[in-house]
Amino acid sequence: MIKINLLPEDLRKKQKGATRIAYKPFIFLAVVLFLLMTCFFYVDYLKARSAYKRVHQEWIRLNPLMGQLKALENKVETEMRGEKDFLEKNVLSTDPATRILSWASEFLPPKGWLTLLKFDRSGEGCLLNLQGIVLPSRAQTSVEQIEEYLQKLKAKLPPGTVLMLTTSKEVKEKQEGTAFTANFEWGVIKKS
Repeated sequence: MIKINLLPEDLRKKQKGATRIAYKPFIFLAVVLFLLMTCFFYVDYLKARSAYKRVHQEWIRLNPLMGQLKALENKVETEMRGEKDFLEKNVLSTDPATRILSWASEFLPPKGWLTLLKFDRSGEGCLLNLQGIVLPSRAQTSVEQIEEYLQKLKAKLPPGTVLMLTTSKEVKEKQEGTAFTANFEWGVIKKS
């Protein structure tokens, strides 16, 4: 059987569509999520503001002390420069002088002696000046002994050490020896 509705359209019963989506629960969920996120971010803002206030109050309390500290730092830099340089040069240095001086005497040839030893730390570099005399032995000449001595000493010094050597013959009381002057430089030497 065929059913035909002959009533005008405004009087006809409207059929409910099966594809209708319920928007009210989604809108309610979106509003609840928005309110929760707003509350979360507002609480986070209040925590950050209170932390900022605490830090700001601490800074206000410490600001005069920072000024005093800066004044003391400037005083130390200007009035105590000599003490500071001495401490940095001699006490806080990474290459202790005792070790270097010990090596200078340890490797010295048996028939050799030093007549001058200078150790200078200027700026960021170091200068070691050795002068001495070596007598020849039966096994080696005095020049060979000097070369061996200085190479052993140079091996113990920091990498990048530069050696400058001069030798000369010396005759005293019927003894013939070789005098030497050796300059070791390492680090940055400030020329003045």
